[in-house]
Amino acid sequence: MGKPAINRRDFFRTLSLKNTTPSGDPLFEKYSRKTLGPRVYSNEYVDYFAASNPAPSGSTSRIGNITSGLNPYTGSFGTAEAMHLLKRTGFGFKKSAVDTLVAAGSASAAVDIVLTIDNTAPAPPLNWYNNNDPDQGGVPYGGDWTNNAFSPADSTQGQLMQTNNNHRVDSLRRWLFGLALNQDNSIREKMMWFWYHFIPIDFETVRTSNNQYANTNSARIMYTYMKFFRDNAFGNFRTMMGNIALEPAMMFYLNNQANTAAAPDENYAREQMELFTLGKDPLSQYTQADVVAAAQVLTGWRVQNLNTTNVTTGFVSGSHSTTSKQFSSFFNNTVINNTGATELDSLLNMIFSKTQVVSEYICRRLYRYFIYYDIDANIEANVITPLAQTFVTNNWNILAVLQQLFKSEHFFDMANRGVYIKSPFDLVIGSLRHFNINTNVSDPTNYESQYKLWAYLNDTVCLQMEQQMGTIPNVSGWNAFYQTPAFHEYWINTNTVQKRFAFMQGICTGFNLSYNGLSTRIQVDCIAYVQQFNNALIQDPNILVAECVKWLLPLDLSSAQLASIKQQTLLYQQTTDSYWTTAWNNYTGSPTNTGFKSIVSSRLLNLLYTLVQLAEFQLI
Repeated sequence: MGKPAINRRDFFRTLSLKNTTPSGDPLFEKYSRKTLGPRVYSNEYVDYFAASNPAPSGSTSRIGNITSGLNPYTGSFGTAEAMHLLKRTGFGFKKSAVDTLVAAGSASAAVDIVLTIDNTAPAPPLNWYNNNDPDQGGVPYGGDWTNNAFSPADSTQGQLMQTNNNHRVDSLRRWLFGLALNQDNSIREKMMWFWYHFIPIDFETVRTSNNQYANTNSARIMYTYMKFFRDNAFGNFRTMMGNIALEPAMMFYLNNQANTAAAPDENYAREQMELFTLGKDPLSQYTQADVVAAAQVLTGWRVQNLNTTNVTTGFVSGSHSTTSKQFSSFFNNTVINNTGATELDSLLNMIFSKTQVVSEYICRRLYRYFIYYDIDANIEANVITPLAQTFVTNNWNILAVLQQLFKSEHFFDMANRGVYIKSPFDLVIGSLRHFNINTNVSDPTNYESQYKLWAYLNDTVCLQMEQQMGTIPNVSGWNAFYQTPAFHEYWINTNTVQKRFAFMQGICTGFNLSYNGLSTRIQVDCIAYVQQFNNALIQDPNILVAECVKWLLPLDLSSAQLASIKQQTLLYQQTTDSYWTTAWNNYTGSPTNTGFKSIVSSRLLNLLYTLVQLAEFQLI
């Protein structure tokens, strides 16, 4: 049964502050997107506000269909545009980053900053586990394990090394989370997770592969796989696909390690076409026979020396199919004859000869990850098609595509702001970063404490919201970025919506994470947050509420809503603005006075907590 469609007016009306309590589970009824269908267009005036609460001047409104394309954006570039750019190209944003982009003076210059990647390699994942399980490879506490191989001599030693490998896998997950938490202003971290979601491996599947050394050495090859994406965030896509096919972690994940002439395994060949290059769009007409032939081309490649520091994927001619591989009319009846290892390159050349199919498919995947899920006829013609042509013209270099997309009128179109439900990474990492919450333990040499803190955020908080670094639902990636008809709605269900708001409540009221003798307080510093703004702004409760809305919500609120929030929070149900102004001036005049500090802290906490509990906060 199809999902009932609702128009944008009704959808955003459901996001407004409500005066009535929804039936059933209040949070689920209020925040669920399970009835949201595709965009519905009309010629009527479309806005984000209920008729009873008209939009203020300058609101994010539009008329009719979205017809914006890839012409360079030449409109004003200020705080709102900088925030939109940072939210889509990173996990959250800091005010300092917004200020940096605004100072650049234009959208084009700001995008150049975001697309400039510092190639300095970060410190690798470390041994955090030695306090409980000494490393069997001799890696010291705090040491780099990424090039340390395990080759167990007996079953007892093998069991200990398996335990160490499990700790290393945990180290990798947590290290990746730490990189995202401490990201710079560039797109690198979010781009890396685009590639991972698009061409994924599941850490547990690789660890339990049918190889005698996988369960003791999987962490190292998974680190190499993730490092490849970080090092090649702007990589040449054709080149990347050649490398990915031979990455040891992928060889195990999609079982090409077991692909032989006698028993061809179609797993990687199928996903290479269906998910990684050609897709299942109408123009993609490859056949099952093409998958079988591609699997034969890919026979003979083997991960070798997994239990040494020199892991390679080599070609074993004795396991390779020597038959001629016949492909369908979709591939112009191409025949790939037996040439051994070079057949892989011939296969990729054949696939990438379908330039329109490959380029449009990849551009749709990029669009759904960075912009929005719905691609209608206008967007296909005005965005996807010309973007794909840029991709081909630039010889499959992804950077040219990103430059054109992020500098376009379409990217900055009001219709693409505040419409996308945050992923768990966007919500959790983004909130921690935006509120400048300290997630670094007081002693940087206490690796166990730091890694366990990251573990709580990734392996508990994000996992409960159904996203975790290193875990993927299936080879297609996270449902929200590809699965019709719901797409981003998959992030919201009766379980995850409760976890989302419990997390936001937690960081507002505060909690301690204590590991290995260190305790780290995870809490929004409300006073420090508003003191990012100038003091004259903070003194006026009307301006302060509006400013916090601007920084925390992608959509503005009506004047009635702003007034209601002000009275309930900063004025503590009083009616005169001086009630807040006096309290703030008392505090700034005597900041060590605990009574004055308590008054402003409690009211600011109430304000921020009210805003992050709104449905609008769940959108980017």
